[in-house]
Amino acid sequence: MFDPERDLVVLPGAPGHTHPAAGRVVDALEQVRSRILTERLYKVGTLRTGPSSDPYPVMPAVAALHRRAEPALRRRAQTAVACLEQLIQRYPDDPELQDFLDVPPVLHRWILRHPAPEQLRVDFCRLDLLGDTLSSTRVLEFNASSPGGVVSSGMLNRFCRQSSLGTLLAEWEVPQAPFERPGWFADWLIDYGRVRGVREDESSRVGLFHERLSLKFEFNQLRAQLRGRGRTPVETEPSAIDHVKSLRLGYLKYIPEDPREVERWETFCARMTDGQLVAPNALAARWVAENKLCLAALSDPRFRRLFTPPQRATLDALVPYSRKLGDGISETEAINERTRLIIKAPYSRHGTSVVLGAETPADVWSGLVRDPARRGWLIQERVTPSAVGTNDGTYFRDLMVPVLGGRVIGYCARMNRKRVLNSAQGSGTHAVFSPHDLHKT
Repeated sequence: MFDPERDLVVLPGAPGHTHPAAGRVVDALEQVRSRILTERLYKVGTLRTGPSSDPYPVMPAVAALHRRAEPALRRRAQTAVACLEQLIQRYPDDPELQDFLDVPPVLHRWILRHPAPEQLRVDFCRLDLLGDTLSSTRVLEFNASSPGGVVSSGMLNRFCRQSSLGTLLAEWEVPQAPFERPGWFADWLIDYGRVRGVREDESSRVGLFHERLSLKFEFNQLRAQLRGRGRTPVETEPSAIDHVKSLRLGYLKYIPEDPREVERWETFCARMTDGQLVAPNALAARWVAENKLCLAALSDPRFRRLFTPPQRATLDALVPYSRKLGDGISETEAINERTRLIIKAPYSRHGTSVVLGAETPADVWSGLVRDPARRGWLIQERVTPSAVGTNDGTYFRDLMVPVLGGRVIGYCARMNRKRVLNSAQGSGTHAVFSPHDLHKT
């Protein structure tokens, strides 16, 4: 997936450590870290400790994707998002799909109230991929409400380009990606509202909505972008009725780990559903898309009827074997295949619910799978991540692909000693560049 000639992980003992350009990467990294401090770009933090004031963690690495692999990967990612949209659009009129996804009732009722499900889109999405090569790379998650990592990674790419590493990137001939441009998120959000009838004066104040326990690490940058476009950001909860009634445009950062929160959002949900409050990823879209069982629906033969033959070919290539525990794979099958499987909750975040069978004792795994509380969870084939050997041991690496309006806008990667690659669990990020101009695709 990564171009071996332009994959410089310069940790001691890593292959890139002896590359002639390794010193340039190390020197540039100090400049990049200085920019991170200046721009107040912070790491994620945890729900236990709260938002972090530590600098965004950056790995000593820079890479470009393989010139021949990247276009095929891009097409697959965009097609996978189109298939996810198909699930969203069909959900209101498909009882079998509704039963399978088992969306919590408090969310389900708002999904059914959307006036035009055939127009629903995944406006913004980040795909998390694992694998070494184009043929082995698989999508593990869709993230429909997490712009922070994408905004931060775009800034990281831009800082690298503006550092002493810029000359190397010029030699590599890697064009600027859309998410590297300062203010791209604010520009997109404001334009999104304008197209949907939000007047200029009505977008002078923009809501940044989050649930009470949200880490909100990305809001620092979203606020800065909006202020740079002359807007006043209003950070608030969806339950704050006065703010909800006074705002016409906003962004909802929410993963419904505890959907009971939504019971306090009656006014917010009503205004979102009837279009009085405009925000990307409509409730009827995000509350289906954020359900990890969508991956099982994309993999399970029962739902192939929803997709065209070319879409099915892409799903076969990109989506790993994924099933719903108790409805697609039995407890016995999941126990017998422990070493090749993982399990995760339908609605969860930061990798907190992920259990890898190969790293779990057989008796513990059996207990997890047989636990009634985990019936209906996602069982998924374990995908081997890209690995980099160093003097300190093996580092694992993923690839994140943000899709905005149906088009890939950049690439980024995380690295960690842990196999669960998540920024909230200590992963660091490194810059990844496309060899092709994503503005023209």
